[in-house]
Amino acid sequence: MSLNQNQKLKPVPMLIVDDDDVTLKLLQEVFASSVGEGFPQCPVQIASSAETALAALKKKSFGIVLSDIRMFEMSGLELLREIKKISPETVVILMTAFGSMEGAIEAIQKGAFDYISKPFKIVDLKVLVQRALKQWNAHASSGPQPLGIPQPKPKTLIGRSPQIVEVYKSIGRASLSTSSVLITGESGTGKELVARAIHQNSSRRSKGFVAVNCGALAETLLESELFGHIRGSFTGANVDKKGLFEEAHLGTLFLDEIGDISAALQIKLLRVLQESEFKPVGSNETKKVDIRLIAATHRDLDALVSEGKFREDLFYRLRVIQIHLPPLRERIEDLDELVGIFLASYSEKNKKPVSHVSEDAMKRLKAYSWPGNVRELEHAIERAVAMTSSNILYAEDFSEIQEGKSAGPGAPRLQTDPTLSLEEIEKLHILKVLEQVNFNRSRASEILGIDRATLYRKAQKYGLTLGEKE
Repeated sequence: MSLNQNQKLKPVPMLIVDDDDVTLKLLQEVFASSVGEGFPQCPVQIASSAETALAALKKKSFGIVLSDIRMFEMSGLELLREIKKISPETVVILMTAFGSMEGAIEAIQKGAFDYISKPFKIVDLKVLVQRALKQWNAHASSGPQPLGIPQPKPKTLIGRSPQIVEVYKSIGRASLSTSSVLITGESGTGKELVARAIHQNSSRRSKGFVAVNCGALAETLLESELFGHIRGSFTGANVDKKGLFEEAHLGTLFLDEIGDISAALQIKLLRVLQESEFKPVGSNETKKVDIRLIAATHRDLDALVSEGKFREDLFYRLRVIQIHLPPLRERIEDLDELVGIFLASYSEKNKKPVSHVSEDAMKRLKAYSWPGNVRELEHAIERAVAMTSSNILYAEDFSEIQEGKSAGPGAPRLQTDPTLSLEEIEKLHILKVLEQVNFNRSRASEILGIDRATLYRKAQKYGLTLGEKE
């Protein structure tokens, strides 16, 4: 879904509309010559009113219309509405000396390509017109692109690289078994998607798939969530509650971030796996359960076992079958397909005809190391589609992707001293992500694959400063 920007741009007839003669003549002089380096000279026509402009549009096609908003009789917004009726593909840029949030929102929602407030710098206006020219040329060369090509797919693993094909094979083999599965991989690689795929292809597919993120809940709350509780077992327990083990009976229970559970919970979980039974919190009643357990973690459980922080017997009970998900940077050849799927999905959700990613933008995406993996890529595409006024995503639409801070495709996860402890490595990784997003807490949480509360706890644990940005 990328677009080659090296193709020579063709000149586009341009109409400038403003009821101020001085502004009109100035803009005519500016755009009568070439728009900028590498851009063709465009034929320019002017109109001193929206009515005059509309009459011109009915006689001749214009690729770009640059119009003031506040004019006598017919406004620029009314002109925009009429232009979209006559020539929906015409790219319209609106100007106003009375800029406001409401005005900008209305202009964009009515189909304006962009909106700029007076007084503006000529260089800024040129940048807008350059982007509009790219938009028109892309439309002229490829025609309007129907939404949903490729069609958005249901939440599933995507890719054809050798690494991801091996994962597909492992899912197929695991689906034929009822044994416990341990899924490993960095945050954002799609571990829950693997768990769901195993369940949906197993003999338990007609029963429930129940998922819980162990790292997102406090120990006491997690115990109650897993095993349930009886009324009066603790403050606030006003009614009996069924636990997730009971809800997943005859189905599949997915425990994400299993490496974060406490020693006490490890013992209780081991008992369930060994005896297929458990007791709700505060109860003496033993309940039998038949579940298929799938666990996942981004942590190194082997190291945690060696350090005595994770029970060895539980580790082997969980890791009957192990599936490792490669990070996105190790299967960067899948990026084109992923971008295409996410682009189609969010174009459809936002009702925007965004159909291409420019060549420069794809170069930027492929040069980035993606510490947040596929989840981070999806968020980047979602944001770019939501914010663009074009049907093409350019490199500047991914301004948060900083190439200078990229480790590049195939880069190691974290360059550290091999003698460092797991906690020291985790601290360095969290700090690296925080620095990369300029200490934006929400962004860091997304990339790390943890909620804000967990980020706060880890920052406090490691003595890290989170900064002021939300």
